[in-house]
Amino acid sequence: MPHNYYRDVWALQNSMNGYPGAFPAGFIRNVKRRWWGKSRLWLFSGSFTDPEGMTFDIKRELSPDVQGDGQYLPFKDCSFDFVLADPPYSEQESKDLYNLPYCNITKVLSEMLRVCKPGGHILFFHRIVPTAHPNIKLKDATLTAVVGVYTIAGLTNIRALTVYRKKNTLEKWQEMEPAIAT
Repeated sequence: MPHNYYRDVWALQNSMNGYPGAFPAGFIRNVKRRWWGKSRLWLFSGSFTDPEGMTFDIKRELSPDVQGDGQYLPFKDCSFDFVLADPPYSEQESKDLYNLPYCNITKVLSEMLRVCKPGGHILFFHRIVPTAHPNIKLKDATLTAVVGVYTIAGLTNIRALTVYRKKNTLEKWQEMEPAIAT
């Protein structure tokens, strides 16, 4: 059975900024080619900056645009057309690398879906590929891509960039002008 979503593998260079968990070199360039939005939100942003987007991280010392917990976003529904999360990949990594408790992935994904505009993209960078869960409204989004991402220098692990497009709601369709003038 053919897949109706984009699939790829990106072999990238290690990040050179020294922050644990930083995006591999070339990651943003590749994301920009396919899924970039005008109103961007970066969850678990770490050391990453986007002068035209909004960074969000729990660690105040990283100077995010907004400091807070990614499980409870302080934004209105449908605020962004691009939401990317790069949370810690395990309880152990969360503790060892950031001295933080591990987040609840279902809460993070639910919040991402809530704050994403209909037609916008939700990008989840992790070792898991969420495709179904009873507590996440993934039915409100269409899986559009799964990309394996690994670095080619030294010891590495593969991560997955899972991309969804939030479906339009009935209200969104009602707001649109009719195609045929009456």
